[in-house]
Amino acid sequence: MDIRDIDWNEVWKEQMRLYNEVDGSSEKVDIWGTKESARRYWEMSRDKGAARVEHTLAEINLKPDSRVLDVGAGPGALAIPISKLVREVVAVEPSDGMMSVLQENIDEMNLDNIRCIHKGWEDINIEEVGDDYDVVIASYSLSVPDIRQAFEKIQAVSSGSVYIYWFAGETSWDEQYSAIWPALHNEEYHSSPKCNIMYNVLYDMGIYPNMNVFPIERSMFFSSLEDAVKHYIPHYRAYTPEKLGILREYLGTVLPQNEDGSILHLGDTMRVRMWWDNNK
Repeated sequence: MDIRDIDWNEVWKEQMRLYNEVDGSSEKVDIWGTKESARRYWEMSRDKGAARVEHTLAEINLKPDSRVLDVGAGPGALAIPISKLVREVVAVEPSDGMMSVLQENIDEMNLDNIRCIHKGWEDINIEEVGDDYDVVIASYSLSVPDIRQAFEKIQAVSSGSVYIYWFAGETSWDEQYSAIWPALHNEEYHSSPKCNIMYNVLYDMGIYPNMNVFPIERSMFFSSLEDAVKHYIPHYRAYTPEKLGILREYLGTVLPQNEDGSILHLGDTMRVRMWWDNNK
């Protein structure tokens, strides 16, 4: 087949289907659905991830009168500091846990220029999110079934700069999932589609993004092995007692425990930033 004949969006759809399909079910799992896990993510972004957040803010073209759309805002790691620099932020977030922590953070900080929409980007109507955004950001949040549709919506609401952050190559957690997936689910693990598919979909849309690739050290702190097991249950889809036992044994061998039983889980991943400007 000539590479020019490849429908890259169909490639994305199939890879995403395989990634989400486990034990015969293709239902997407909310891995950040509990407030506890979302709060852990928030604390991580303020601690180990603080320097990265500052670096990201410096990369984005923000002005005092900017309207910013944050697609997949999580607990507000970017939306909250951005809100202090611009006129308005609209934060779209599907996860129950993430949205709960985001709302709490907004209330605690008395922020009045962030509007929250508790939906996934694939379920959003243009009318409810509005348009004419000076900046659109999607930071590791476009885990959607149809990436072209997601980009088309972004283009429809953007009148300025678009910044997409995603993964370049296999991640540290892909390697771990691959090692244990057959024991857990009696099937091969399929990773999510990576930035090469994104780029080709954009290219086919006539969008030629700037790109840069960079490493990030991802860290997660757990007070104990049981704390880590509880956190990773939805990640590994280990919902039965048998699968829970397999997961506990596996994590006990791969996660380094400190003398007090606590765990600092580290993993290096390569990330990519793609960005372009829309002149409408």
